[in-house]
Order: sequence, then structure tokens, then C-alpha cells
Amino acid sequence: MSDVNKELPRGCRLIDFPESVDDRGALSFAEASVHIPFQIERVFWIYGVPEDKVRGNHSHNESAEVVVPVAGSFDMVVDDGKCRKTVHLDSPTKGILIPTGVWCELRSFAPGTVCVVFASHPYNASGYTHDYLQYCSEQLSVVRYDSERAEEWNAFVRASKNGTFLIERGYMDYHSDRFNDASLMFYKKGELMAVLPANYSKDEGTVQSHGGLTYGGLILSDKITAVEALEVFSCAIDWMKHKLGAHRWIYKPIPYIYSKLPAEEDLYALFRSGGVLKARAVSSVVDSSNRLPMRKLRQRGVSKAEKEGLYCLEAGFGAELEEYWNILSDVLSAKHKKTPVHSIEEIRLLQSRFPDNIKLHVVKKDGVVVAGSVMYITEQVAHSQYIASSEEGKKSGALDLLFNKLINEVYADKPYFDFGISTESGGVYLNEGLIFQKEGFGARSVVYDAYEMKF
Repeated sequence: MSDVNKELPRGCRLIDFPESVDDRGALSFAEASVHIPFQIERVFWIYGVPEDKVRGNHSHNESAEVVVPVAGSFDMVVDDGKCRKTVHLDSPTKGILIPTGVWCELRSFAPGTVCVVFASHPYNASGYTHDYLQYCSEQLSVVRYDSERAEEWNAFVRASKNGTFLIERGYMDYHSDRFNDASLMFYKKGELMAVLPANYSKDEGTVQSHGGLTYGGLILSDKITAVEALEVFSCAIDWMKHKLGAHRWIYKPIPYIYSKLPAEEDLYALFRSGGVLKARAVSSVVDSSNRLPMRKLRQRGVSKAEKEGLYCLEAGFGAELEEYWNILSDVLSAKHKKTPVHSIEEIRLLQSRFPDNIKLHVVKKDGVVVAGSVMYITEQVAHSQYIASSEEGKKSGALDLLFNKLINEVYADKPYFDFGISTESGGVYLNEGLIFQKEGFGARSVVYDAYEMKF
């Protein structure tokens, strides 16, 4: 059956139902979210159809369906505007999934045929498209990104409701030699509706969105609807399966704090597509609209730093960056036996491309850098990408001074201040000492998730 499913239009697949047979006869059954890949909101049955009549002849704009011939047989035509297939259904142990946005026709009913339909939504007379030409003209198309589309990609990201500069090609492509890019662009009626930053590992048969970024889910137009997001997911999975031969998708949604408008249509589509949570990192975030007070321990650190003559400033990416990078590298090496994710050359390159988005703030004592943080600035969030302090800085409360200034003065206009994650091993290990320090500034948790879909 798997070979048959590969030939069907996007999202369609045959489903085997369990069967129990004994001397009393046979029994088959289906359970919602197990055999039927959604919660069932409506069930109806079709019978008494003359052999020369056709049922269906429409697509559903919001509902998905599973159709089962409980008696007799018929032909099911499924069509996504690009691929059209006819499937003969003649067994009560087999059904076919018709996802949202796929055209279907039921033909050639044998006498006495009865088919049952399980639907994901209640009946809605306006939830259908009945004109096939109109249907074809409105279908979503998927295009793989190439460098000729860079300007269009970047303009869309900037105008989207949840894109950040990390998704622009100038940022994504700085490490293009490490990843096989498989980014996608989704169009409807000629208009770009969504883009997906992604890379592909052929050896693993896996698409990641995106392996080189902290997050990398769908970037959405403010015009996209929940139903269209379902269609995007369905088209993306179909493209990955048939164009790349992929069988797995690792999806990292963009945390809500980065969105200019509500943008969690992808989370619903992820749920409907069978996404399973595989990793959850915890980041600490200050909400500027409802700030919690700093703990007294952090306040004492600020006072100590001020008394010892420490001061904060926005630094350049020349000698001061090198001074800070040495501290950062020493800290990561000593504590974690690691090096910074970005080399100093890479961070300079990225800052030269995004000077308004990447900043370095340091704390000095007697003219010497003793602590600092690289800041990634987006419209909604000031995000601390790296935090480090020398031993002298730790003794003097340098980081308390720095973050008090960044949160309450420098980036006070940003809706959120994000300290970054305090977890390791996909979220299994929580660095309690580190998160305690961040929460001392009034930060509370936001999660960065990763989901897995297999197909």
C-alpha cells in the first residue's frame, strides 16, 4: 500500500482498518486520532446511488474526510490540481484519507454500495468549492528557493508577521557550505503566502527547518488563514516526500514572542500533521509590559558594581570584540569544553550585514572589558546571544550592572528581553543555577520547541 500512497495526490493515503473474523462473521473498527487522523466531528453515509451518477465533485475548504466502502464498491477520483488518480475501493477494511483542499469524485457505484464518511468538521454549506476550474486556479504551488529569489524572500520575511532577520538570506547563507538548502516558497494565485527555511540530509532522509538556526518554522503572511496553513503543511510534506525522498521533518516553530501578530497557525497544522514533541528548551524572558521586580541579590550586585567604578557601553566589533571574545571562549572552554557557535570572523561578517540587529554591549573596569553580551535585536525581542564574565567581572557584579541597564534603559522599548536558554540535551538537563540568575531579573520561561513528523 505504501507504493500506492506515493502515487496519490498530496496528503491522500489509503488506510487499513483492523479486522476480526470468526465463525460469527467479521468486524472492523476505527478510532479517532489512531486510524482516523483527526477528531471526528461528523459521520454520514451514502447509499442507493445509481451506477451512472457521481457524488462529490468538490473540494473541502476546511474539512478533511476518510471515506470507507462498508458494502459494495466504487471509484474514488482524487485530484490536487497537479496529480489526478483513480482508486477502486471495494473492501470495508480499507478507506481513503481526503485532506483539506483536495478535489474528490465518487463514481461507478456497484449496486447495493454503502460508504461511510468520517469528517473532521461539522457540515458547512460555504465550506466547499464546486467549480473545478476555479479550484485549479486557486491551488497552492510550491517552489524551491534559489538565489535568484533572494530579494523576494527577504522582502517577504520583513513584511511577514513572524519573520526576523535570522530568516533573511544574508544571515541564513553565511553557513551555506554546511547545509544542503531545501527552503520552500508557497504561492497562491501568484501571491507569496509563506516561506520555510530548511535544509536536507539525504543520508538521514530528514528535512530540518532549520538545522543552523535557533528557530526556523513557517514564516507567514498576515493574510494566511488556518485552513491555508493546513494546505501549506500538506503541500510541504508532499514535496519533501516526492521531490527529495525524505521521510522525516524536524520542525522548530518560532516562539510567539517574535511575532508582530498572532502566528500560531503552524502549530495547529503541526498537530494535524502528527507532529511529536522531541525537544523543549527553556529560555528566560522579561515581559516589559508586566515587569517583575529584580531580586535583592541582583540589586546588590548592581550597587557593588557601581561602587567599584564599573560602567557599561555599546562596544565596537574591532579590538573590544576580541577582548570580549577571549573571555567568552575561556568561559565556554572551562565550563562546557566548547567553543562559541560563531567564530569571531563569522560574528563580524553577520554584524556587517545586520548592523542594526547585532550589537555588542560590554562592562569595563579601569578601561578593561570584564563582561559582556552580544545582542540580537528584532522588532519584538532583544535577545542575549552570548553572555560571559571574567573572574574579575564576577567578583564585581558586572553582569548585574549590564542587564539592569539593558533591560531598563537600552532596550526598555522592546516588548520582550530574552536571556536565552538554560537547558541542554534537548531540554532534559536544566542548569538551575543559570536560570536562577536570569529569573533574578524578573524573567520567566518561554519554550523553544522541536517537533518530529514521519511520513
